[in-house]
Amino acid sequence: MTANTEERSYEEMVEALDEGLQALEDTLSSLPQEDWHRPTLLRPVNPDAAPWDVLTLAAHFDVFAGLTLGLVGEPQDVEPGLDRVGFSIAASERNEVAPALYQYMIDHAKGHTPSTMLDTVRDTFKKVLDAIRTTPPDTVGPAFFAPMRLDEFVATRVAETVVHGLDLTDALGRPPLAMPKGTPIAAEVLEGVLARVAEPGRPADLVGDDLAFIRAASGRGDHSDPRLPVVG
Repeated sequence: MTANTEERSYEEMVEALDEGLQALEDTLSSLPQEDWHRPTLLRPVNPDAAPWDVLTLAAHFDVFAGLTLGLVGEPQDVEPGLDRVGFSIAASERNEVAPALYQYMIDHAKGHTPSTMLDTVRDTFKKVLDAIRTTPPDTVGPAFFAPMRLDEFVATRVAETVVHGLDLTDALGRPPLAMPKGTPIAAEVLEGVLARVAEPGRPADLVGDDLAFIRAASGRGDHSDPRLPVVG
């Protein structure tokens, strides 16, 4: 088994986020125009709504990374309200969070072309990585649902990067992006969610296969274990 994310250094988590964001950016920068309009496999809460396309998914990349800038830009002298697992649980409230998130990303993508969205994502990713490298990891600031420590929030950004990387490559019909630093961290965050909302421990057939566990735990793949998915 890999080490728990709480035992990882902040530098390791920052490197994992850098790896993942770069993989997303490189993939988007390589896409022909028509691929930006491919539908994702994500299922909206409203069955009559169209799924996001790749352009809208890229808008989500911009938003989920950019939330970090709000945290570091507004440090607060308060106790954290959530850790990485608690944030992931709050974000997975599908009936409450998903409809607003679905529409927000569509609105965020409006008016963008593939070129302008790529420029926006690239700029946001750079600002985020610069910010977290120059901000103490114990900084507490707003993190959408409640105040969080920066290091805890960075762990959630790594998990989002890995999970939404699957959404990107699934939409494109490509193999998953190589994120060897981030994939174990994402799996550990999801294991933490599983332990908190159900019972701890991966299904036996997913032990030792981080990516398969991430797919099952995030609803990006079917599994017979009734505890899964835990987010998505």
